[in-house]
Amino acid sequence: MKRVLWLASWYPNKLSPFDGDFLQRHARAVSLFCAVHVIYIVKDETGNITKDEKTEITANGNLTEQIIYYSSPKTGLKILDRFLSHRKYRQLYQRAISDHVEKNGKPDLCHVQIAMRAGLGALWMKKKWNIPFLVSEQWTGYLDAVDFGINNYSVIQKKWFRQILQQADAVTVVSDHLGKAIRQHFPSVNYQVIPNVVDTDIFFPVPKQPTDFVKFIHISNMNYQKNTEAILAALHVLKDEVLFSMQLYGTSNPALLQLISSLQLGDKVMMMGEVPQPQLAKAIQQSDALILYSRYETFGCVLIEANACGVPVIVSDIDVFHELIKENENGMFAKENDPAALAEKIKAFIQQKDSFDQHAIAETTAGKYNFKKVGRQFIDLYAELTS
Repeated sequence: MKRVLWLASWYPNKLSPFDGDFLQRHARAVSLFCAVHVIYIVKDETGNITKDEKTEITANGNLTEQIIYYSSPKTGLKILDRFLSHRKYRQLYQRAISDHVEKNGKPDLCHVQIAMRAGLGALWMKKKWNIPFLVSEQWTGYLDAVDFGINNYSVIQKKWFRQILQQADAVTVVSDHLGKAIRQHFPSVNYQVIPNVVDTDIFFPVPKQPTDFVKFIHISNMNYQKNTEAILAALHVLKDEVLFSMQLYGTSNPALLQLISSLQLGDKVMMMGEVPQPQLAKAIQQSDALILYSRYETFGCVLIEANACGVPVIVSDIDVFHELIKENENGMFAKENDPAALAEKIKAFIQQKDSFDQHAIAETTAGKYNFKKVGRQFIDLYAELTS
């Protein structure tokens, strides 16, 4: 395999530094074995980077990342503004792809990260040059429990989804749970599970500093999906029974700060904001457990990051987490969306937290989700598609 062109629908950029960082880690994993060129196009709503178009290209070993920022004119009519923005997006993608082919030759394969909207570029490439493409999907919008998903899209947009997924030469998903959800919408789609990766250079076990209280950590964007409010409700039940602290890493918002105050958790729960992964890893390493109480997920990267540090997790009892977690081995399950049940499980964890084997958890996790292991799975699929 010589060259793979990645078209990403999400990717870290200057406007959203952590957006789709798990896709970037996949790119790094694949680049251990072949040259990867990523193209990502993002609209600059604020005009902070450009009032027109701006391209930034960075190269690191086998991985080249091309981020294109663009601004779109505003007419005051939302429907027209969306049309003009989408048209410019497609034009920019086609131009960027054409320039790449002119300079580097046709890639052996196109790899789409998240079907909508970058998959439209792959359809165009396949029609123009007959270049095969695969789609890797992580979007929660296929799941039944989502507050906004594929069922909220227009007829035309659903048609695009169908074309992208059905014309793809292969589809990969990060969990069997997600694959089954996709097939509920598009029964003819076959899929292969290739999980997310964990950077074992920064997520690994270290000795913990002794404390006289239990240290919990939660990492998310704190939205409806993550159900952070239920975690706070459970901690409110326990605040006078056990000594603990909770660090919340991710997008903070005034509503959560108000809830922390109203639940009288201000001396126990700290909002830490968004931080780079190396800093996050250090916080996890000094925690006793990570709590992720999601209403729905397609995977759960923070779970394998915690486990790679040897830190067990307390999670909601939803199907997808059973693909990652084994009860009393690397974590514990609590009945979903039930703060009282979560509180009881947290108490149970505190009583038996010393029974978890830190090094066994870390070793098993690193063996399953390291860069070489996951990257090799993609390379094997690439070889199959281009043989």
